[in-house]
Amino acid sequence: MSITLTHPGKGRKVTVPDDVADSYISQGWVAAGSPAPAEQEPVDISKLKVDELKAHAEEHGIDLGDATKKADIIAVIEAAGEQKEESGAGSDDAEAGSVPADADGGADD
Repeated sequence: MSITLTHPGKGRKVTVPDDVADSYISQGWVAAGSPAPAEQEPVDISKLKVDELKAHAEEHGIDLGDATKKADIIAVIEAAGEQKEESGAGSDDAEAGSVPADADGGADD
C-alpha cells in the first residue's frame, strides 16, 4: 500500500510506500488532508533553567559536550542553531539542481 504526503512549507505532494512514510513524516511531511503541524514559538533560551536547557538540547539533538554552566550551554545551543541555519541555506538549490539542465535529451537542438 502507499500513502500520499504533503510538505507543509512547499505544498509538494508525494505518494510513498507505507514502509517509508515514517521517514518522510519525521522530516515534517504530513498525510494529505491532515492539518499541518503547528509552528512552534521560538524559545528564549536565556530564560530557561539549566535542566530545561539540557532538555531543550536533547530534544533538538544538540551535543552539549562538557558544557555544564548555563552560559556555556546557551553558547553551544546558539552555535548549533547558527550551524543549522547555514547548512539549510541552500537546500532548495540542491533540490532544484538535482536534474541537469540538459536532461531533456537535447531537445533544444
